[in-house]
Amino acid sequence: MRMKALNLIVAGLLLVGLTGCYLPNKFELTMQVAEDGRYATAYSGTLTQLQFLQRLGAGEIQGSAVDEYVEIYESDMRRDSGFNEVTYLGNAEYQVDYERQGSLARERQFSFPSRNAVILGLRRWTPETAQEYIARFQHMGHPALPAMSESGLLREEHIMEIFGERLPLRIREDLVANGFWVQGQIRIWTAARVGYHNAQQVMEGNPSLYIWDIDSLHDEAPHMILAWTPPEE
Repeated sequence: MRMKALNLIVAGLLLVGLTGCYLPNKFELTMQVAEDGRYATAYSGTLTQLQFLQRLGAGEIQGSAVDEYVEIYESDMRRDSGFNEVTYLGNAEYQVDYERQGSLARERQFSFPSRNAVILGLRRWTPETAQEYIARFQHMGHPALPAMSESGLLREEHIMEIFGERLPLRIREDLVANGFWVQGQIRIWTAARVGYHNAQQVMEGNPSLYIWDIDSLHDEAPHMILAWTPPEE
């Protein structure tokens, strides 16, 4: 990846709110989600640590200190046992391979690579959070709300959501202007009933496949809302 040193405006923004943020560069990300909330996910590609990148670009880290920070962020990622490979490539960029399986019956939310930097996440709604999400959708005029109403998902007692997050527009613009790029594909297989999605492609089947091609930091983050059938105890 070719990357120019980030300017001081970007550096300040990153320091304020993105201290633990990893962004994908070139990647493939897959997830399988069962109706009962069991999931399996895999990521193969590169991740750039933004605070590390900012400090390198500002000249704050030099010489042997670079190696120390390489180890700090590698250790940060390896706290999650799903990381099978973490190899430093330079310019705050790491080659990683990640695999994880879990279940929403045992955990409320899964986030990759972390809670404060979500490329892809899966969560179940509680009665309390459901009201918060629906109120937020209504305030935003989000297309999920009419889609959920039309599909009958608003009447479901149990709901799960697949989601990603984007950086604020100003930060995305500054990163793009300074040479940051992203290219990847997200593929999600599920047989659960889908009340809303923003996938670019859908291949119907059992399970169906939902595909997002990501070519820009400005592309929409993946978003799906599905019926969840908790397993019987």
